[in-house]
Amino acid sequence: MLEAIRERAQGWIAKVILGLIALTFAVWGVEGYFGSSGKEPPAAKVNDSEISQRDFLKTLKEQGAAMQQQLGGKVEEKALRAKVMEQLVNTSLLSQAAQKSGFAILDPQVEAVMGGVEVFQEGGKFSKARLDAWLRSQGMSQQQLQSMIAQDLLLKQVQIGYGEGAVAPLPTAVRLNALLAQQREVNEAGFDRKDFLKSASIDDNAVRAEYDTHKTDYATPASLRLQYLVLSQTALEEKIQISDDQLRKFYEANAARFQEPERRRASHILIKIEAGADAKGRQAAKAKAEQILAEVKKSPAQFGELARKHSQDPVSGEKGGDLGSFTRDMMVKPFSDAAFQMRQGAISDLVETQFGFHIIRLDGIVPGAKIGFEAAKGDIQKELRQQEAQRRFVEAAERFSNMVYEQPDSLAPAAKEFGLTLQETPWFNRKSAPVPLANERLLEMVFTEEAQKKRQNIEAVEVAPNTLISARVIDFRAAGQRPLAEVAGEIRLKLSADMARKLAIEAGKKALESARAGQSIPWSAAMTVSRMQPLNLPAEAVKAIFRAATTQLPVYTGSETAEGYRVYRINRVAAGQAQPEMAKRIRGDIRRLVAQEEMRAYLENLKARAKIKIEPTALEPKAE
Repeated sequence: MLEAIRERAQGWIAKVILGLIALTFAVWGVEGYFGSSGKEPPAAKVNDSEISQRDFLKTLKEQGAAMQQQLGGKVEEKALRAKVMEQLVNTSLLSQAAQKSGFAILDPQVEAVMGGVEVFQEGGKFSKARLDAWLRSQGMSQQQLQSMIAQDLLLKQVQIGYGEGAVAPLPTAVRLNALLAQQREVNEAGFDRKDFLKSASIDDNAVRAEYDTHKTDYATPASLRLQYLVLSQTALEEKIQISDDQLRKFYEANAARFQEPERRRASHILIKIEAGADAKGRQAAKAKAEQILAEVKKSPAQFGELARKHSQDPVSGEKGGDLGSFTRDMMVKPFSDAAFQMRQGAISDLVETQFGFHIIRLDGIVPGAKIGFEAAKGDIQKELRQQEAQRRFVEAAERFSNMVYEQPDSLAPAAKEFGLTLQETPWFNRKSAPVPLANERLLEMVFTEEAQKKRQNIEAVEVAPNTLISARVIDFRAAGQRPLAEVAGEIRLKLSADMARKLAIEAGKKALESARAGQSIPWSAAMTVSRMQPLNLPAEAVKAIFRAATTQLPVYTGSETAEGYRVYRINRVAAGQAQPEMAKRIRGDIRRLVAQEEMRAYLENLKARAKIKIEPTALEPKAE
């Protein structure tokens, strides 16, 4: 638990913890929303709902491509198939449960989502023409898109319901915060395999045995060379020129966008209304706020000191209530309405928001100002170029796809038509495909026997948003086995490293026994570590240090690592400085973990009561 919290704590600012079943937009293509051809058995059946082979394979390709792009390598297909099937089954179960429980999505909600998608906008407003062009490029109807959005919103309602109900006790978070901050002073003795390589003797029989036992590790996979074309919005954008006249017209037509809003600087004192407080609790908070307000009005010059003493906003309270400057839309409406009606230097009466009761002092007013054309010119040019490139890409994508299909023996006509450069790859296999060709769907197509024999263009594949690639095989080498003579040196090095690590571990364990027996071993200088600041120690070593009981010091512990073994002497334990703000973050993290666990349990309950039948062949990868 502590390790999970530590890892999340280090990335709270940069990362968002996803829900247990947070799926990509592509996953919502469940058969119930797309209809069934009835010509093939479903990939799975969940109660009375079917997941078609088409939807399963479509999702598999899209998820595989996304994961491959994210991880930068080949994704293990069998595991991916199982995960995608699990996601689709979960989606179907939750959708059925949501509908059975009376959840509903209204048409205006779906329309609002569609209207807010930037791809469907022109000049900042929803464009039906843009929507239709995008739908054509995706081979999708508007009804299908609306069904996908409705499905997404429906499942989010269920997820939000579980997230809002999760409970995380504050004392637990405080205790975890203290443990994360705890420091331990240690000395280290390292036993690395590099120091034992000379003692790791490997004979020819061991090399032969390794080769015979793991022949597949020393095989050469099928490899090929490709010629390919890339049609991308980015490449089109680079060729687009926008005139000053176009820039000026856009600037004048969208004058409101280039008006800097009025900003106000204020300080406040906040008295919170605790979540779930009853009328008595609200009244108590209000009475306390009124008492502080009376003090403020009696001594306005003491506002900062009173904020430090009484404000329950931990960030601004430490700064005398200072909130900095803000525009009207940066604050909740009741607060903004009050702040933007005040004169400079004035102190408000109580202002109630969902956070509690505020006492506001207006510290300054910065009038709005118009952003000049020259200052806005660069941003306008970038926006217009992106819009034009997006329009051209949508128009070109269909023609490009048709041309490489209708003229399959060469990519040259498409290169000439669209002003693209024919590119060629070096030799590569499925695991070493170069960017941007490391796309599961594309690789599946070029590594077929048909593509290798006919040497024709494959259909255009979307390898990234607004990026299409068509390719053709120009050379191919079948898989083979590397001879022992070629790999003997490689095997010897591997076996030597493995044996040296074993020797290092044995030596480290003996040193640990010696230290516990009171004998001296070569220690490093003392260093202080904590779970949040592990220095450069391996994760396994940090776990060993903080698992050790410290009722009687010094205490000795050790840990195997990738390089060998490390021994530690723990000399001292200190509380460290636990930050109150971190406890609140940990509490939020625990709350999310509880919500995820509750959602997992809910899903398991649905599965236990459901009739789920999965076609076994859907989970087996195709032979290459």
